[in-house]
Amino acid sequence: MECLVFVEDLQEISGESPGGSAIAQQPPGGKKHTRLKETLIDCDFSSPLQSLSRPPYSVDSVAMLVPVPELPERTEMRKALRDLINHVTNLQVDQISMFPSEIDQLRFECMALDEKSADRPSFFTPLPASLLRDPDDDFDREYEMKYQTFDSAPDDLRGPKSCAMRIDDYFSHYAGHCSYIIPKEDLVWSSVNFDIVAPYLNLHRYAHPEFGTTWVEEVRKGPYSQVKTTIYNNLNADDEHILEGELLSVLRLMMAHLRRGRFVDHMIAPVMAFSFMGPQHARVIEGYMEGHTVVVRPSKLYDLRTKDEAAFKTLAEWYFGKPRGPTLPS
Repeated sequence: MECLVFVEDLQEISGESPGGSAIAQQPPGGKKHTRLKETLIDCDFSSPLQSLSRPPYSVDSVAMLVPVPELPERTEMRKALRDLINHVTNLQVDQISMFPSEIDQLRFECMALDEKSADRPSFFTPLPASLLRDPDDDFDREYEMKYQTFDSAPDDLRGPKSCAMRIDDYFSHYAGHCSYIIPKEDLVWSSVNFDIVAPYLNLHRYAHPEFGTTWVEEVRKGPYSQVKTTIYNNLNADDEHILEGELLSVLRLMMAHLRRGRFVDHMIAPVMAFSFMGPQHARVIEGYMEGHTVVVRPSKLYDLRTKDEAAFKTLAEWYFGKPRGPTLPS
């Protein structure tokens, strides 16, 4: 087992700013050890998933490393996930059929953004609607916001990416303003910069069909490995297929969380993705592992070509909602 030190932990130990790195020295026996707060386990920079060569950080300090033990079944589970990511990447398709699934290792299930439904998210809960403002005309006037409908956009701004970014822009501003009125004890999510802690992830693709993440959040404290993200895709979507960019974003974030030393005792790392695409549509996707199978649960598509206040508020309820219980095995 090989360990790689996260740059985000460097300041806590050596006072360095990001850009420096702690390189492990080899103690007797050839094993690496770490005394840093966070580690990345099982680094294999030779695989396509970790195509980045050794990080180009300066060598300014040396730290002894402590091994991060991992159950064999968890190692095998991560290997299965890595193989799935490589398989999906090598397919080079824009979208994948969900019902039935084209890939044996994927199981698709419908999900409803309704806490009273039997199909509600398995690892996430909604924030009470009473804690949110309605994104109505009064709200927009108060914060000088305006929602651009699909029909009001110029022809050259009706492509899938432009549609996705319009939703992302309005939703991020709406959620941002709401965050100031939500009680602090109900705000449990914190942003995490995976470009720093896991630069090998490839969370953006600029070649067609383009996709990328615009925000990633985690629960900083407690036994919760859940992660939330907002993503965009430069494609139109339908209810029968999942876009390659949606699937790869979920799988790669799941892998990144499972490889963090903080979560080495967790057998799952559930992801909730808020996905925006053309033609000005949105949906929410929950993903998690059951053994070597990845369960992917998309919601219905929300048509946001015109402003749907109820839909935006529903998205915000699940965006701010807390994790549904710890992810540590009992």
